[in-house]
Amino acid sequence: MIRRILASLLIMATTSVGHAQTPKDQTQALSELAVLFFEDAATYRRELLDQRKLDFSLESLRHVNEYLEQIRKDPEAEKVWNRIVLRTGAYVGEVIRRNDKKVSWKWIDYDGAKLVEPQMFTSFGKSVATAAVLYDGNKGFTFPLAKVEKYLNNGPEDNLHFYAQVITAHER
Repeated sequence: MIRRILASLLIMATTSVGHAQTPKDQTQALSELAVLFFEDAATYRRELLDQRKLDFSLESLRHVNEYLEQIRKDPEAEKVWNRIVLRTGAYVGEVIRRNDKKVSWKWIDYDGAKLVEPQMFTSFGKSVATAAVLYDGNKGFTFPLAKVEKYLNNGPEDNLHFYAQVITAHER
């Protein structure tokens, strides 16, 4: 299943609509990846996750912060860095997508985002942090995978709960 999800992220994410190209919606793939975060035994240090607390609520991100705080100190985490960022980031993004009452976010991959904002995404470059982003359909983006990677690098100053609260509050 994970190979199918990752393969769909790597496939060129465009569909033609007349002369314009629009990014392909990757929401189903990332939604499935978010569930793998807490259900799949291959999730790094899964024993640190309490599935009862992972209900896709904003509050559940406090538990995700605790999880990341534990694994960021573990030198073995570097061996599975991409899996950690992808799965955890997909969960964080799904929390935002499911709890935002004003914006209908959808997941798109890097290539799809580059179609919408070529300069911005070319400057960011393709990496695990930009492999998939949430897109509002109107040139608005948020970067849950990048935020997870920042938490792993910087710690609690990149609090995921606070990040999701700000995104869903629309008080920017």
